[in-house]
Amino acid sequence: MIAALLLTALPALTQLHTGAPALGNGAGVSKFTFFVAGDNRPDKGDGPADGFTAVVTEMQMASPQPLFVLWGGDTIKGKSSSDAKKQYPIALKVFAKLNVPVFNTPGNHELNQKGSGDCNDAPDPSGKLLDAYTTLMGPPFGVLTFGNSAFVSVNTDDSLGNINPPKGCYNGFVSKSQREQLAAMLAQLQSDHSIQHIFLFMHRPVRDDNHHQMKPDKQDKDTKYATRVNEFLDTIKALKNPKVAYVFASHDHRYFEATPGGSGTTGFIVTGGAGAPLSGCPDKPRSGAYYHYLRVDVDGANVKVTVVPINGTTPCGAP
Repeated sequence: MIAALLLTALPALTQLHTGAPALGNGAGVSKFTFFVAGDNRPDKGDGPADGFTAVVTEMQMASPQPLFVLWGGDTIKGKSSSDAKKQYPIALKVFAKLNVPVFNTPGNHELNQKGSGDCNDAPDPSGKLLDAYTTLMGPPFGVLTFGNSAFVSVNTDDSLGNINPPKGCYNGFVSKSQREQLAAMLAQLQSDHSIQHIFLFMHRPVRDDNHHQMKPDKQDKDTKYATRVNEFLDTIKALKNPKVAYVFASHDHRYFEATPGGSGTTGFIVTGGAGAPLSGCPDKPRSGAYYHYLRVDVDGANVKVTVVPINGTTPCGAP
């Protein structure tokens, strides 16, 4: 169990079961480094993908070493509970090589069952995929504090509950309950004088320049599904720095800086290059479609984010 400030608005986020030492609360610490990455699932089979292995190897050799790693989901091919139960241990074995705490926020491959087409996947109504995730990986959303910072995981493939599936493409969902807990948590952190920085990490991006951006289809304009998604989007887009330093997302398999951080603004960064097939490759590569992770340096009131490419920044390059 992670030693962390007791915060009641969201559950405590726990590190993955990799055998790494417990993080602790970092009391009095205001200078540290952590890494951020996401989307390591293989295209076929149970994995691990070559890109995932390469990214973890580069992280192992980095200097300075991170105190912990935030991961943006799609850790497995998933989409069925039997596959998930086989694949999580494979991914966890690779994460264990880092020997530092890893915290994951789930993606569509962890929590969605396969639908009739590419855009018709949706959260598994049986709950079996969610059960597999919570059993083997931990809570699907939550908060932890370390030193002068707080880290909030958001589940962007939340259960639909009594909300009807969308008429158009499914493109993520955050329930009213999770959104209200999140809003209460953020308000509590904003008023906590010991917290200088808040970092959010989630799978689906709120800001992106293509169809990976979380938003309802036009044909769902007047549905409860669209209302809930838009309420969540409004909550995140209204976040401001000071305090909310960065919102990290994945899902789009590339690096994309949607909004630069620093200078009193909240940064929105997509980091989805940890091993999954790169965006648009091989035929129509998108900018930033290279394997990478992010290095985040916290130094008192300052935060610096650096993208670390694996074998260069050539789109669609081998890991």
